[in-house]
Amino acid sequence: MQELEKVCFNFETDLLICTGDLVDRGRENLECVSLLDQPWFCSVRGNHEEMCIKGRDDVWMQEMHARNGGEWFYLLPIEKQDQLSDIFLSLPLVIEVQLEDKKIGILHADIDIHDWNRFKKRIAKGERKIPGFTSAYTNTLWGRGRIRHHSRRYRTVKKVDEIYLGHTIVRGHTQIDNCHYIDVGSSYTQRLCIVKIK
Repeated sequence: MQELEKVCFNFETDLLICTGDLVDRGRENLECVSLLDQPWFCSVRGNHEEMCIKGRDDVWMQEMHARNGGEWFYLLPIEKQDQLSDIFLSLPLVIEVQLEDKKIGILHADIDIHDWNRFKKRIAKGERKIPGFTSAYTNTLWGRGRIRHHSRRYRTVKKVDEIYLGHTIVRGHTQIDNCHYIDVGSSYTQRLCIVKIK
């Protein structure tokens, strides 16, 4: 809350939108999830929420999740796991905010389609498992192509002014074209990156 005070966050009129991974990054997992009950807070689904959803039915996913901070989830009673999975399933993969003079997109990991509207249509199709092909759904939760391999292949995403992403840890707010990477590894650095958008 101290970071919100630094940016003069108004709990009555402002909205804090998270890029996902509310869990697996410390001891206060349930407290972080409870933020979703606040009218001033919302989040997209990150890959750690996705691992909670899928890890209960997929042993490989469960093992990977446990190695990456998720062991706490499997120690919960089944009813609590069900409740949290339902909450995480209700989180959108993409949030779009239309301001007076610009459109903002928020997602967890990566976007490799250069048209915002086409991207949203692909996301709506859900996860597709085709050998050698990564669906927009999967890339949104797990991808890192744009930030790791920025080249002529990637360019400004049309039909949206700014996109905010997490997942890949950066030293500070990093902009590539109209994509803004804001995950500063708070569980390691004890810092948050809060961008005030007007």
